[in-house]
Amino acid sequence: MRIALALAAAAFFLVSCVPPSLPSDAGSSEAALSSFAIVAPPATGAVDAQNRCVQVPVPWDTDCRCLVATFAIRGHRVTVGGVEQESGVTANDFSQPVSYIVEAEDGTTVAYQVTVAPAARPRAEKEITQFGFLQPPVVATVDEASHAISAVVPRGTDRSSLVAQFATTGCGVSVADTEQESGVTVNDFTEPVTYVVRAEDGSTQSYVVTVQEAPSQEKALTAFCLRAPGSVTAIDEEHRIIRVRVSDGTDLSSLVAEFTTTGAAVRVCSVAQESGVTANDFTRPVDYEVDAEDGSTVSYSVRVTGRIALLLNEIDADQVGTDSAEFVELCATGPVDLWGIAVIFLNGGVTPGQEYARVDLSPAGIVSAGTYVVIAGPAVSVAPGAVKLTPAGWDLTNRIQNGPSDAVLLWDTLGRRVVDTVSYAGVLHRAVVSGESTEVDATEGSAGAPADSNTVNGSIARSPDGRDTGQNGTDFKFCQPLTPGSPNP
Repeated sequence: MRIALALAAAAFFLVSCVPPSLPSDAGSSEAALSSFAIVAPPATGAVDAQNRCVQVPVPWDTDCRCLVATFAIRGHRVTVGGVEQESGVTANDFSQPVSYIVEAEDGTTVAYQVTVAPAARPRAEKEITQFGFLQPPVVATVDEASHAISAVVPRGTDRSSLVAQFATTGCGVSVADTEQESGVTVNDFTEPVTYVVRAEDGSTQSYVVTVQEAPSQEKALTAFCLRAPGSVTAIDEEHRIIRVRVSDGTDLSSLVAEFTTTGAAVRVCSVAQESGVTANDFTRPVDYEVDAEDGSTVSYSVRVTGRIALLLNEIDADQVGTDSAEFVELCATGPVDLWGIAVIFLNGGVTPGQEYARVDLSPAGIVSAGTYVVIAGPAVSVAPGAVKLTPAGWDLTNRIQNGPSDAVLLWDTLGRRVVDTVSYAGVLHRAVVSGESTEVDATEGSAGAPADSNTVNGSIARSPDGRDTGQNGTDFKFCQPLTPGSPNP
């Protein structure tokens, strides 16, 4: 009994000596939001631990009023507006920033501001605002109303390989599914090209690009002839004069012209001309107006000659003493254009006779009926009203040969025909004009004109003045006095 009591007393003592227990551990104070995302549409947020905020980008058309978030924390729980949040379950209105309260085990809290930010609405803009080419340097016209682009490049530009420069409000441009890079991509613009512009929102707009060459400025008459016997033509492009020779006796009042032109249209007195069809009266010069594609015009004066109204009228080939005052006089029996007419001097001392000199009458221009044209050196004075030509070298002596059967020939270089001729002191029925393969007859009729004199001052002249029977021996006489530029006796 005593032993039992002693053991009990010892046990009580031991228990009564144990110190009282301390309070239990209150828990961790860690409270943090470590990840955040939206379930639908799927979007991951960027957690800024330092500033305790979360940014969640979502598509532009997201309805933010009822979104479910998934999240991870280091802590006890998360509440929003006092409502405990369950990751992947609880929905919230994110149309405004939402404060997520993370509570630690020890009851302390940390607030994170979560902002769901919809992306900017995709733009619908899809215009081409500028268009052009660097080479050649051309700025095109953009018609936004019709979505048409037009450009004009210089004449002759190779349109099959051009690089366009453009500016657009869209996010991409393509041609036939080929992506276009401004200033880089090559296209064939010989036909209209469709450019398709894409907007950010996926819509498209087409522009039709048309590239044309500039209207031509060409407006030349490059060929011209008349449907008439013996018709030959010379085109003086510098002065825009077209000279046509036709056979003697041709009716000039209604002739049809055949022509080619680089222009777009040809008119005479506002009447459209059709090559090979339209007839005109060529008894006087006719002005052909040629229109270019660009609207500019030029005028060609067409001058048609049938009979060349010009005669060799007086020749002084031999003077007393030194031959220093020689001359040849021509008489216009009607209005005549002297362009392309030449006086050719022939040496009859060889067979066939040969050309030894030539004088072009073109500088005398157009002369009226009754006008005298005199070829002479400075020592010869001509009558008032006459036209004098002094060719190079005619200030010297012995310009005209005066031997037997020498001749002077009036030659149409355009028609390549004899207009008039006279041989003196003999006949010259066979002669060669330089550049011609066919011989010419340099004597009209069966006899030549008389010889000139080197002992008496006189000339070989038509007497009476201007008479032409086609017989040199009848029409010409040795006459006194000399009459250069005035009627013969």
